[in-house]
Amino acid sequence: MPTLYLIDGSAYIYRAFFALPPLSNSKGFQTNAVYGFTTMLLKILREHRPDAVAVVFDEKGPTQRHEEYQAYKAQRPPMPDAMSAQVPYIHRVVEALAIPAIRLAGHEADDIIGTLARKAEQAGHDVVIVTSDKDMYQLLTPRVRIYDPVKDKWIGEPECRERFGVEPARVAEIMGLMGDAIDNIPGVKGIGEKTATKLIGQFGTIEELLRRVEDVTPARTKTMLIEQAENARLSRRLATIQTDSPVEFDAEALHVKPAHEDRLVELLRELEFTSLLKSVQPSAPQASIHDAAVETIESESAARAFVDRMGKTETVAVHCLLSGPPGVRADVQGIALSAASRTAFIPLDVHGYMRPITALFHDATRTKAVHDLKSVLLALHRIGVTLAGPYFDTMIADYLLNPNRRDHGLDTLALELLDHRLGARESEPAPAASLFEVETGSHEQAAERAAAIAKLAPLMQERLREQGSLKLFQDVEMPLVPVLADIERNGFLLDVDGLHALSKELERELDRMMESIARLAGGEFNINSPKQLAAVLFEKLALKPIRKTKTGYSTDEDTLTQLAAQHELPAQILNYRTLSKLKSTYVDALPELINPDTKRLHTSLNQTVAATGRLSSTEPNLQNIPVKGDYGLRIREAFIAPKGHELLCADYSQIEPRILAHLSQDPRLVGVFAKGEDIHMATAMEIFGLPSSQITREMRRAAKTVVFGIVYGISPFGLSQNIGVSQAEAKKYIETFFEKFAAVRELMDRNISDAKTKGYTTTILGRRRPIPELHSGDPVQRGVGERMAVNSPIQGSAADLIKLAMINVHRKLHEDLPHVKMILQVHDELIFEVPEHDLDEAKRLVKSEMEAVGKQLNLSVPLKVDLGVGKNWRAAHP
Repeated sequence: MPTLYLIDGSAYIYRAFFALPPLSNSKGFQTNAVYGFTTMLLKILREHRPDAVAVVFDEKGPTQRHEEYQAYKAQRPPMPDAMSAQVPYIHRVVEALAIPAIRLAGHEADDIIGTLARKAEQAGHDVVIVTSDKDMYQLLTPRVRIYDPVKDKWIGEPECRERFGVEPARVAEIMGLMGDAIDNIPGVKGIGEKTATKLIGQFGTIEELLRRVEDVTPARTKTMLIEQAENARLSRRLATIQTDSPVEFDAEALHVKPAHEDRLVELLRELEFTSLLKSVQPSAPQASIHDAAVETIESESAARAFVDRMGKTETVAVHCLLSGPPGVRADVQGIALSAASRTAFIPLDVHGYMRPITALFHDATRTKAVHDLKSVLLALHRIGVTLAGPYFDTMIADYLLNPNRRDHGLDTLALELLDHRLGARESEPAPAASLFEVETGSHEQAAERAAAIAKLAPLMQERLREQGSLKLFQDVEMPLVPVLADIERNGFLLDVDGLHALSKELERELDRMMESIARLAGGEFNINSPKQLAAVLFEKLALKPIRKTKTGYSTDEDTLTQLAAQHELPAQILNYRTLSKLKSTYVDALPELINPDTKRLHTSLNQTVAATGRLSSTEPNLQNIPVKGDYGLRIREAFIAPKGHELLCADYSQIEPRILAHLSQDPRLVGVFAKGEDIHMATAMEIFGLPSSQITREMRRAAKTVVFGIVYGISPFGLSQNIGVSQAEAKKYIETFFEKFAAVRELMDRNISDAKTKGYTTTILGRRRPIPELHSGDPVQRGVGERMAVNSPIQGSAADLIKLAMINVHRKLHEDLPHVKMILQVHDELIFEVPEHDLDEAKRLVKSEMEAVGKQLNLSVPLKVDLGVGKNWRAAHP
């Protein structure tokens, strides 16, 4: 039988809006409801292939239920502004997909769906109602089912009987008794779903129940029914979905038709739904991205001829066909080049016809356009090939243009900017985008990617110029890539035996803690089971619960921290969790990640992840190695220098407060750093009104938390939690800081105001960060946006500064101390592996170059770098 899908459009607008985070496009327009709704529609069309389909929406204005009962839905808050702004786009999506949208003044979507379902059934159709609304259960028949696409769940008559204990026709009777708080249907106060189900199961209908009310037990229920009989009848009428609305079923009009492809693509582009764009299949094969046939170079003469045809300074696009894991272990399977409207693929043979190509790669007058340059530099190094700058990395260019976007894959850029789906053939889906672009694939795919890079580079360069980001790209981001490649290649030496010994020690300590926990709990239980832990804490020990979740009382870290004040057990559980995580995440995991060829640990440092401009570390994340606690510090002891070497750690002192001083030009703050004083001591003296001799360590720590809290937009509540004082006292600390350093408050207000006007913040070097949250209809999201507007110029400027330092130090070491290796960057700290005989010169060079960045940026305050030296990371940390 033909199948008609009836989609509850209004319900899914709400569901998508509240289920998804407040996604926004680069213009700051919130898109989460449109995205969720569109994804649902495409899923239905693609996976279920209905014969006919319609989306039914509520129309504005009162309905017949409002006429009968004025309080109907009266308590519902108005639609949030951020949601209502998306509704027109949802209507445009439905229209672009050529799906009929049905709405009728004075009639609710439920009633239209009910009417169409009955008429379609009578006309010989099977019907699927796409909804999550339990009210719709009353429409179920052998030929009418419900489908919930979010849960991927089908509901028919058996599921209705299992859920309510009655046939679908009796569901409205149950709803009439129990009422509905969402729609403000009163029901019979005091009767819930369980009692309603039992009564309807016994009496069949509300009318029969009221007719035989004397048979009802207990007496209390009987009294409620007698007193609220009219409410029950009214509620049943309100809860009953009408099947006689004035809407006609026209099978031909509802038959699925081809989407208006041009309109759909244009709309998805406007909304920046790149992943959905990839899923929309073209109706015909797309044109080749190559301007001429792809050459396969298999001789030195062919390689030379290809190079000779290029202009002397023409940009060449390079794409390596890689295999294996990303990073330092990736292998080159072949190289694709694109330039001068020609594209070629080179099956790798470094001993023969690669010579003209390597000469091309060494040419320092020619720009090399690449996507994910770092992975290419690492892979080429493994085969003894150097790719000299200048570079143009399309992945990093997109990151500067769209820092809030997660996907900077080449597939995304080609689709968005070139209207070309990489790897797509007729009826063949596009390959998934990859952050690292490390892939196996055909020669044709590699050549296609090189051609795409060649076409993207000039487009993206012009966009960077228009945005004012080209100088940042050329002077900071591009020179940084080979520095990061060197750091990753160098790796960090690990004391594996020491970690194995620590693992055994931790195992013994965890066993001892388990015994102590069992003693405190009065018996053994599964510590990793939240349900069992909750039973011990809140039933056995009778501690007062802090917070309830959907599955029971919370036993998360915040809850246990608060409960630790009442009993020793929660504190022990926290200690156990901390040690267990240290053991599994670091002590046991790190040795498994050592490269078998180099015997070292090689992290990946990523430029295109954090919107602030900071680098991130993955596989493994070495920026999260614990810096506090005995066992955390002992893990750092396992990061060692080889024999005859020392580790040198160079850490910028109080970098973010110094940038805050520069940006705010607060005279007191600038003066503190100009005199070489300790900002945290100075802040403590101002807040507590005491001379330095009377400032305790606790006071200085509190002042330090205030300073960094100000930078990150902390609230009095957050500060009170961090330093263990009342909210009133925390508020007083913050207010005192702003009284003493008034220009800081002016800077923050100015940052928020400018970001609201422009839509983005900028760093000292002009790095942009869009903050669409500032225009959100949700006050919580606006608050998040304001904190971002305060912090991003400071944190982003710190990120730019450390990148410049890395570039300068790396260049100087290469010139003067080539045996000194930079092996890691962690936030404001650089770590070097230094031969013992180069140590003094390395300390002088690193400190000098890092502190000189302040003058390079014309900072109003001097930079200060603290140095530490040792045989391991713990000993070397300043």
